[in-house]
Amino acid sequence: MRVSYEIERPVVLRVELAVSGFTVLLGNTGAGKTSLLLAIAGLIPAVGAPFGGLPPQERAVGYLPQDYSLFPHLTAQANVAYPLSGPGRAGEARRLLAQVGLAQKGDSYPRELSGGEQQRVALARALARRPELLLLDEPTSALDVATRDEVMGEVIDLVHKAGLPALAVSHDPHLAQMADHVAVLEGGRIVQEGSAEAVFTRPATLRCARLVGFSNLFRATVAAVEGDAAVLESEAGRFTAPRLPWLEAGLEVYFGIRPEEVMAGAY
Repeated sequence: MRVSYEIERPVVLRVELAVSGFTVLLGNTGAGKTSLLLAIAGLIPAVGAPFGGLPPQERAVGYLPQDYSLFPHLTAQANVAYPLSGPGRAGEARRLLAQVGLAQKGDSYPRELSGGEQQRVALARALARRPELLLLDEPTSALDVATRDEVMGEVIDLVHKAGLPALAVSHDPHLAQMADHVAVLEGGRIVQEGSAEAVFTRPATLRCARLVGFSNLFRATVAAVEGDAAVLESEAGRFTAPRLPWLEAGLEVYFGIRPEEVMAGAY
């Protein structure tokens, strides 16, 4: 699915990106990520596609807000049943809870559920709308590190099984590494998109590099290009990097080293 939206308020955005499988839009706080989701859902004024011009209730969108927005006075089953209608709504709500692995939690209230369970109830409620696109706002923000991978792994697996395109906005590079497709939002536009591997190994800008986890960035000069390697001179020392087509001697560049790529050993 191709998403293209223009927003003037509360932040100026001109965004076009592909949503393929589980897609993560990375951006700093205040970049406009949540505004994009609200625009797609029809909750703030914007021009774009898909769903452009339709009122919110007619958009085939399932939306998971950052705080989940579960009704505290309703059980999990009643929360999921809220967007449903007709005599079969209770049975459909139970089916959706079972689909997200919460078949035994239908009578529990949100206060009795863990953060991960609350997120799955909110996901089941979003799926009750039979969406063509699932939107997730900072889905890892309320999850602890110990359960984050497990919970998000289940969510992503569910998205894949349903064949449902999903767009998650986040500033969490760890979540982006789990994605099928990644886009980076900077300065009100998409500056890079592609597979997680492509974006994380070849960030297009310095800010992109920082967003995807390069905390050690150094300015350098290309001292020489020799065969398949380029020799970089920097204040941090002399380094050898893989040769890229555009590298040439004398060019000023930045290079990065990820913390997890540094290995220490005793000799």
